[in-house]
Amino acid sequence: MSDPLIATRGRRSMRMVWKTLRLRHVGLAFFWACSMLTFRSSILLAGPANTPGYETFVVLVSFVANMTTLFAMAAFMERNPSVIDRLPGKLFCACIIAGIVALASAGRTENEGAMIVLLAGGGALTGIGYGYYWGSWAECLGRMHPSRTSFYIPAAFLVSAALFLAISFAAELAGMPPLALMVPLPVLSLACLHRCRDEAPDGGHASATTSKRYLSALGSLVTLIVASLVLSLLFGFVWEMTVLSVGSVNEAHQIPLVADLAVAVGLIGLVLYANKRMDLALAYRVIVPIIVVLFAVMPFFWETNPVVLNVVMSASYGVFDVIIWYMVASTAYDYAVSGFVVGGIVRALSILARLVGIGIGYLLMLIPGTPSMLIVGVSTGGVYVLAMLGLFYVARKKSEGATTAGSPAKRIESAADASKPQTAPPHARPETPGLQASPAPNSPSSDQAIYDMIAEDFSLTRRESEVLPYLARGRSAKVIAEALFVSENTIRTHTRRILEKTELHSKQQIIDLIETYR
Repeated sequence: MSDPLIATRGRRSMRMVWKTLRLRHVGLAFFWACSMLTFRSSILLAGPANTPGYETFVVLVSFVANMTTLFAMAAFMERNPSVIDRLPGKLFCACIIAGIVALASAGRTENEGAMIVLLAGGGALTGIGYGYYWGSWAECLGRMHPSRTSFYIPAAFLVSAALFLAISFAAELAGMPPLALMVPLPVLSLACLHRCRDEAPDGGHASATTSKRYLSALGSLVTLIVASLVLSLLFGFVWEMTVLSVGSVNEAHQIPLVADLAVAVGLIGLVLYANKRMDLALAYRVIVPIIVVLFAVMPFFWETNPVVLNVVMSASYGVFDVIIWYMVASTAYDYAVSGFVVGGIVRALSILARLVGIGIGYLLMLIPGTPSMLIVGVSTGGVYVLAMLGLFYVARKKSEGATTAGSPAKRIESAADASKPQTAPPHARPETPGLQASPAPNSPSSDQAIYDMIAEDFSLTRRESEVLPYLARGRSAKVIAEALFVSENTIRTHTRRILEKTELHSKQQIIDLIETYR
């Protein structure tokens, strides 16, 4: 236990995550609550603007602006991730405030044309601001170790749901102006965002982020992206039909937000359980199929109570939102890429699918006496597409695995080469840009430079590279799991992937490879 690497166990443990938790770490909740109040509530709209048609119009405009902002900023940041540090966060915060002021003012004008302009302008401004916030928080969380984000994101979801309900009830029951309650939220979120950016990243960054690295990161999220497209479409579809059926966005979402509170508590319990007994990412992958089944089954009960259907759908999508945040952040950390780029693309695609779902729901509600089987048909079609694409992805992964493995002769030859200390490894590149000259042999900084070089040469993810120092010391999977506060199965998976990427067969050959680099 005297090994300094083992000492990092305290830093990784959930107890330390609790102990070091600060308000800024859940600052995402303030932005999240503000966006939900704008997109999923009508408390800002009053008078003639407070109708399902205008509410849907605001959501459509906001989502289009949000999606456009994410795509545009992700394109710029792919070339230069440091752009995020030069963007004026206060300007985007001002966009949100100006947008919600415009939305609140729309219902007070008697001119219908002016009202539509205010609604369109307010929706566009809030969409732009929320796009910046969503990507910026994804960037920030992508610099934190997944053991921290796995707790911070569900905690932020819990706080955001509580804020949504508190502000909704304060506006309706206590008669407090919703605008005054909402304006501080983006300001608080921006302050927390800047504080989190000032923290040192939990892991080292790649010396150069290439398009290939981004493609690898996005490729690892293919199943999540496909699930996001289908579930977002189904959620937008049910959301629109419920709003038009009930006649109010706010009434359609008050009960679902109570369910979100319960879901958030359950997610935090899952995090505490999963970090001790299983791989959290695997647990989330089990949740996704359950949500898909709910989306396929619940439409059968549409005619009984559409609000209950929306409760299940909204709570399920809330869980999926947390999954998206976590998987994006952990992937950005693993591949040492910009969370804004990865998260922006995933989020923008899900918004696009939700817009399509809203459009389908609106068109179906135009049909008098819409039969429930139409709703079931859309949901079943979405699930079918997801299943077919899932099978295609599994088949493609198997094909790639067979190609990566290569012929036995090649793997044996590669392993033999790696075991020769006097021969420089074929992939070694001491002149790799971004790496400083190696310090004295066997010094900690020298070892870290070696691990970084191996990770770069063999395209190891950041969490795979974290295992290397322990493998170099011959540590067992149990000891490594305790040190990094993950399950033993996770460590075995990382080790297996390291062996596949380096085309080696045993831990001893990995040790030989590291010694060759030295």
